Amino acid sequence: MVQEYCNYLFNLLMIISEGLSQLVETQQVVIVTLGGDAQFSCRLMEPRDVLQVTWQKETPGGNENVASYNKRFGPKVNPPFNMKVLFLNVGLQNCSVIIRGVSREDESCYKCLFNIYPDGAISGRTCLQVNELYGPTLLVTQINDTLPLFSGLTLSCSATGRPAPVVDLFLPVQLVLENSTTDNVAHPNGTVTVTIISIVAVPSLPYNDTMVRCLASSSYVIREGSIKIPTSLTGSTPPPVSNDGWIRSHGTVGGVMCLVVLIALICNIIWWLRKRSNAGTRCPTPCPRFPPELRIF
Repeated sequence: MVQEYCNYLFNLLMIISEGLSQLVETQQVVIVTLGGDAQFSCRLMEPRDVLQVTWQKETPGGNENVASYNKRFGPKVNPPFNMKVLFLNVGLQNCSVIIRGVSREDESCYKCLFNIYPDGAISGRTCLQVNELYGPTLLVTQINDTLPLFSGLTLSCSATGRPAPVVDLFLPVQLVLENSTTDNVAHPNGTVTVTIISIVAVPSLPYNDTMVRCLASSSYVIREGSIKIPTSLTGSTPPPVSNDGWIRSHGTVGGVMCLVVLIALICNIIWWLRKRSNAGTRCPTPCPRFPPELRIF
């Protein structure tokens, strides 16, 4: 009987506590990148007679008072948080603070307690998650296969973060992937390096510089990297049509010019020979005229 009564009281206290917690509007989780600013806000859903608002940080040794506000003493930030924590909105019904330049040590859950007369304290709870994201880093290397007619490029994109970041490699539509793999490496400090390695065949590359993009994301934080693949790295030359068109046009012009010169030279030689032949058949003096009766037909 006593055990059942104790269980009843415990369940009743849990229901009352849950009901009081629902009177406080706050964020469940705040995600901030390492070095950024974290903002916490708490607001009472119903007007109450609040004497003081207190902010606490949950630690393994218990709750640690961070800051407080009341009408008599105003806002106060306790050491060692006074160099990082600021009040954004001061009030007994609605209160908010900000943590500047968050570090790993700031990752925890924080409570805002409204000390209400005569009900006591009701609280809201917000957990701070600190994300780390480094990169992305893009690398292009040339590979040569044992087959003499095959060569390719290895494209790798890597990013390091906590938790493990999502890495995506974006290639132009004209590039055809030969192979793609993803590798994850966990580090002792809790970060994870994610690397995407893709192999692209050189014959599929266009003959101008190609842009490759890589995106690394962690929660709502997105970072982008890009790199150009120069044609000199692929070892390929522009298609023969382009160069041949240039060579053919100049070769055709040169051939026509040579033909014109040759025709002109031949014409000059023929003219000179005819002139010389005509000069040899002429009489040095006027030719004698024969009487009509002596003409031989």
